[in-house]
Amino acid sequence: MGDVHNRTRYLAGCRCEVCKSAQSVYRRELSARKAAGKPVRPVLVQMPSQDVSTVDGESVEAAVGREIGMLDTSKRPGLVATAIALARILDTRSAMAQHASAAGKLAELLAELSSSAPKKRSKLAELREAT
Repeated sequence: MGDVHNRTRYLAGCRCEVCKSAQSVYRRELSARKAAGKPVRPVLVQMPSQDVSTVDGESVEAAVGREIGMLDTSKRPGLVATAIALARILDTRSAMAQHASAAGKLAELLAELSSSAPKKRSKLAELREAT
């Protein structure tokens, strides 16, 4: 196979006339696409939906829902909705780039929800209040 000169070679550093011409054609077409309002980059094909699941085969959203169900979260509906939305992101394969950030924020929210739950009072505190 011969030595091919094209835009790819131009990007690699070749400045022969063929490569410069290929780059010029590309830039002209790019400008025309921008002016026409067409997408500059190719549209990505949607990946088939495959849910990410936990070890037990349960979705992250379902597991978070179960965990939130064990807490008294009636005073924090916004945090509950946010936690469920973050769990939904973790279940979506096409959002892989956001998984690490979503997992960290979800852990923080769940910790905040569990810490805002009413604490069980000690017997001594109950005794002090009674007297």
